[in-house]
Amino acid sequence: MRETLRQTQFDKIPNLREEWLKSKPYIINALKHQDDYEIQDVECKIEDGTFLLWTGKQSAIITEFIEFPQTKTCNLIFCGGDFDEIVKMTETIEEFCRISGVTKIYGGGRKGWLKKIKHLGWKNEYLISKEL
Repeated sequence: MRETLRQTQFDKIPNLREEWLKSKPYIINALKHQDDYEIQDVECKIEDGTFLLWTGKQSAIITEFIEFPQTKTCNLIFCGGDFDEIVKMTETIEEFCRISGVTKIYGGGRKGWLKKIKHLGWKNEYLISKEL
């Protein structure tokens, strides 16, 4: 019996591995502000198709789609690099989301982010948590 090799997103999408290696430093910097993921976790989720990698010349964004019973959302999980380029990339992501049936984009970050992006239509929502 022949063994079937599992193809990953890195195998299926041309240049994805190279783009990831180029973008990895931007995401490593973003990971410093949270404790839920390590860089290997992000890479595995890109590899299995759970996360999408969006790249610019000096920036990267990681997203995931989450489907609820009544809505489809896009979570901007991590971004890093040149701010102006990230804003331009977000415009492309928004268009992709509209075409894909996404009705809401959200993301988390430090408080300072809202000041920089509020004029682009982003608003503050509240998330509560409790350590167990």
